[in-house]
Amino acid sequence: MTPAPGSEPELALVFSPEPWVEDLHRHFADHGGARIRQVVMDQRLALDEEYAVLVVSHRWPALTRGFIDAVHDRNRTILGVYDPEEPSARAFLADLGVDGVIANDASPAGFLSVILTLLPAPRRTVPESPGSEPRGGPAPEPPGNLTVVGGPAGGGSTEIAIELARALGASTGDVVLVDADDVAPSIAQRLGLAIEPNVRTAVDAVEFGVGTLDGALATEVSAGLAVLAGIPNVRAWDQLRPAELVDVIAALSRRRAGLVVDIASRIENVPGPGRARYAIGRTLLGEADTVVAVTTGTPVGITRLLAWVAEVRMLAPAGPVHVVVNRAPADGFTRAEITAEIVRTYPPASLSFVPDDERVAAASWLGNGVGRGPFTRAVAAALNEIHPAPVAREKQRWARRPGRPGRKRAGVT
Repeated sequence: MTPAPGSEPELALVFSPEPWVEDLHRHFADHGGARIRQVVMDQRLALDEEYAVLVVSHRWPALTRGFIDAVHDRNRTILGVYDPEEPSARAFLADLGVDGVIANDASPAGFLSVILTLLPAPRRTVPESPGSEPRGGPAPEPPGNLTVVGGPAGGGSTEIAIELARALGASTGDVVLVDADDVAPSIAQRLGLAIEPNVRTAVDAVEFGVGTLDGALATEVSAGLAVLAGIPNVRAWDQLRPAELVDVIAALSRRRAGLVVDIASRIENVPGPGRARYAIGRTLLGEADTVVAVTTGTPVGITRLLAWVAEVRMLAPAGPVHVVVNRAPADGFTRAEITAEIVRTYPPASLSFVPDDERVAAASWLGNGVGRGPFTRAVAAALNEIHPAPVAREKQRWARRPGRPGRKRAGVT
């Protein structure tokens, strides 16, 4: 959080028994100059709280490269405090990638002078109207490579997400399929993959520097598709903050040409303990570069689709919304009726029909990709509407997140 001109910068102090923590807290409370917003003991609090600069001792065991990158991705900076009597402490902080260092015997005025040099730049803001220039900087970058697939229950969005990822991977050779369904994750089971590693493994690698991001990915053998499996225990999703999954997606986008993410059918805002239920899907839809809404070609399916899209429009995704009618009727008259009903209520960026194909059911029993046939041909045609050409790496919005453009996450390998 960058302070307004003339206001005091907001800080977070990581708790430590070292005297400088209490001295700094007391000085700013008594004399001003900066505001201590939070004294934190846990990594998650350090990521959740709003502040401008995090002040932390080199002795804090949770200080890792992954954690520092997560703080940077939230447009915050880090001041590392070292003990001059430990010769390697200063170099250790510099190697981790902190933004500034200071000796623990410096005066409060010395701390403040360094802190003022570390205040992060304001985030860019969204233009108020099309064609206008954002107040905080240049116009937003072109859409990137995050495709979120969802839709009302029973539409077969998981099958469409799998085949879209396989087809996109065939053209780019560099795609990850992510199972972010926090209601009924099933991609690992559907493709015959192990339930671990999974999203939890990836969060540990990106947020806390435990393990590697590549180590969290499994491979679907028939197409060589990289897959990030969902957390198999549905209740465990409540322990995952949406922002943690966003960080994982951002880290993957720096390494891959395309990301296809399957989300839960439920996206309505339902309050719950800790956080609103179905927050994962809502968060990813709000960040998506492209949304693919999948439904069945029945009156009930179309009605549910339109209600689902109405929820999506409230989230204002960055990119267009495409509609795929799965298990669609074959006759042209019925398809024309479906098209007219959808377009009258919500004109999508594209509308594709995917026929019923017995190979889909066979593949689900065998735990592999769907064999060539009407289903795969129709999804490939839909992909041409959704992604007419591979997204250029230099134009990927996710690969250059606000605050730290082009920064390499040193702790993610």
